[in-house]
Amino acid sequence: MVPAELRPPVLEVLRAIGCAALLVWVNAYICREMFIRYTPHMNSMQGFWIAMSRLAGSGWFHSVWWRYWDCGSPLEFVYAPLIPALTAAIAAIRGVPNDLAFQTVSGLVYCLGPVTLFLLAWQWTRALSYSLAAALFYSLTASSQLVVPDTNLSFQHLWDARRLYLMAVWDETPHMFALAVLPLIILLLSLSIRTRRIGYCVATALAIAVCSLASDFGPVLAAMVSLCLLFVLRRQDIVRNLLLTAGIGLFAYLISAPFLSPSGIAAIRAASAGYWNAGSFTALAIVAVGWALLWQYLPRWTPDWRLHFFALFAWLTCSIPLIAAWLHRQFLPQPERYKPEVEFSLALLIVFAARPFFHMIRRPLRVCIVILLVALGVEQVVSERQFAKATLTSGYLTKTIEYRTAVWARDHLAGTRIMMPGSIAQWANAFTNIEQLAGGSWSVAYNQVQQRAKTAMFYGGDTPERDARNSIAWLKAFGTGAVVVSGPKSQEYWKAFIHPTKFDDRLPVLWREDDVTIYSVPRRSESLAHVVPEWALVRRAPSGPEDTSDVEKYVSELEDPSLPLAQFQWQGTNRIHIRATALANQAISIQVTHHPGWHAKVNGAARQIKADGLGLMWLQPGCNGPCDVQLEYDGGTELRICRLLSALALFAMVLFLVARRVRRSNLISAA
Repeated sequence: MVPAELRPPVLEVLRAIGCAALLVWVNAYICREMFIRYTPHMNSMQGFWIAMSRLAGSGWFHSVWWRYWDCGSPLEFVYAPLIPALTAAIAAIRGVPNDLAFQTVSGLVYCLGPVTLFLLAWQWTRALSYSLAAALFYSLTASSQLVVPDTNLSFQHLWDARRLYLMAVWDETPHMFALAVLPLIILLLSLSIRTRRIGYCVATALAIAVCSLASDFGPVLAAMVSLCLLFVLRRQDIVRNLLLTAGIGLFAYLISAPFLSPSGIAAIRAASAGYWNAGSFTALAIVAVGWALLWQYLPRWTPDWRLHFFALFAWLTCSIPLIAAWLHRQFLPQPERYKPEVEFSLALLIVFAARPFFHMIRRPLRVCIVILLVALGVEQVVSERQFAKATLTSGYLTKTIEYRTAVWARDHLAGTRIMMPGSIAQWANAFTNIEQLAGGSWSVAYNQVQQRAKTAMFYGGDTPERDARNSIAWLKAFGTGAVVVSGPKSQEYWKAFIHPTKFDDRLPVLWREDDVTIYSVPRRSESLAHVVPEWALVRRAPSGPEDTSDVEKYVSELEDPSLPLAQFQWQGTNRIHIRATALANQAISIQVTHHPGWHAKVNGAARQIKADGLGLMWLQPGCNGPCDVQLEYDGGTELRICRLLSALALFAMVLFLVARRVRRSNLISAA
């Protein structure tokens, strides 16, 4: 229940609804094609989200093994689930393809961001016109280009349709959804700190959980706004505020725990290793100095805690990409991707910092300035609409090299693991069920050795001969039966191969079109399970793409004709059946990523699954003859605990809401 002193008059609420409707109309008018047809942009990761929405099934609600990318990983580790899950839901509700459903989600997020910013500003300031101005400024400008430009510094770039570009042409929809939820977190957390009401605390935790499930940027953004609020609200109760905020954060974590498990967070940290160095301390020190200066001088400028928040948050968001761009230092991964937060924070700071000065201007001049700003706004709406029409044109997905390559591989290489590059990899599973050596996002990769193998495909040595030799060893070690190479004249966007002809005359050509070639990788067995001497297993994780001595020793045993063959079969997503004949001193190597959630039985007896130096599974079958191996995946103890904690947190939240409603009904009845 909103406190009486915070409730606006009904007429003001109606005006606010009108302003929100105007914001929705302006943004929907600009991006309206997003809701009616899909425009493919093959440079983006849109195919990644579409593939997740198409293939995840019911895996959002229970542990599922994602076998399609990076030799397999838990679905919880593939990426934040909210955008793919919403895409799947909209596809089912509207009865449209997953690609159009994804673009519909992008359109909704595009419209939502300015509305939530307006809601925050209005609830905090009760200044409808200024809140609307801030939301329109955020909708129609790219203020980050005046602080950290993408190219050259120019005032003209202020009018770039950057937010639309990021969502329609690139792949920032999950990030932008988290940013759209951020104003709700700010508003609810400020109410929680100011009123201490449990209802606001629960709502804040739920908003943080939604933000975290939308993007891995979510927890970072929630921490940033929490820090700013702790510095501007009820400073005399800083310890209590800190404990309250930590409790809300813990509850939010419990809700989102299945997709932010400790091992999942460890995988993200491992994937981002290298961003933290001695210069990171310098970057943090610069941020701290700027923060301290603002902390000292803001009260002299204004006693308004809301402006203090806007200024501190603007400094925090601007400093991350600024320090990275100009001083080449960073303390967070991917600092250049915080430019949308720069635009969000500057929209609030610029408008509300100008508010007292604007009030000092005489009314006739104010009216003229407003008319000028409205005229500029109308021009910008027209300009962004023209950009949207050019960007969101009809496209022929089936004519792209990504589609043609994936469909040919599906039809001719069924059941074969394939190494696909760049945009072909990102889009292949939007059309097919191909299993890939790569395909996943590097930023959340669970198996870092597999990432080194992927790097070796593009650069495995200084010369084409050395590059080809190392690449082929990695391909065979990871059970890959074909490799796709994009040449410099191909339509594939990234073209990452340093030596694109390295496999010529070394591997058989299966298909070639528009400078994209599919090569076969000859192997003794197409199975992903192999009987090998235990000593042949890779014990030490290779240090890089060219560290292949142990890999080549393992591959030579895979090709040994004296060793028995093993049959490998997927039975759904969470079960593997293997038939083999093994001796007492032999092991069964399984070219699927190791995870504690896998369990094995050999001839009905439980066996321990171990990880080799490649991050793949192997086991000692313990049989001297025929072996019937059954592997089952259940997520493991950690993920089961995380799902249990999440269910308990959600149940407690529902129980609280029901109890609150019952108590309110009893109070009304008693009155």
